[in-house]
Amino acid sequence: MTESRNRNVSTMRRDKRFQPRTTDSYRSPVREQGGTSCRECGAVYENGRWKWSASAEHTSQLVCPACRRILEHAPAGELWLESGEYLRTHHDEVASLLRHASADEEKLHVLERLMSIEDQPEGMRVTTTGPHTLRRLSEALVRAHHGHLTIEYRDAEGVLRARWRRD
Repeated sequence: MTESRNRNVSTMRRDKRFQPRTTDSYRSPVREQGGTSCRECGAVYENGRWKWSASAEHTSQLVCPACRRILEHAPAGELWLESGEYLRTHHDEVASLLRHASADEEKLHVLERLMSIEDQPEGMRVTTTGPHTLRRLSEALVRAHHGHLTIEYRDAEGVLRARWRRD
């Protein structure tokens, strides 16, 4: 008898509060027409997703959200690597790791790309087109080079910011 009652009980939590969806001005609220391609990178919009697949015919062309961010220099993620002795001695290794991790993410998710790696007097500034790439790069950096990582998301800005340092 208790077994039949347990089957009818929902495992979904009813007290979960849903966070409001942040509006990303680079992602269209309206779905694009199937077969649309990006004139900058060649990504194809099919079945509600951007993909790296070659489609037989493209009915129209536009600029995908990732390319728009790159063209307008509007990152969705920003990673600061604070300058220190460790970063100065391992600069090339760190930059290579970031590029490699970004390439892996870009193969899976078309709109998640590395925008730039810039050397600054305070360290290195890494910008991405999406927050998921930033998290993936940050995790790869900590896994390989350890150090201290802080991640901050201010809802009003819509940009994920992270700081990494190693003494």
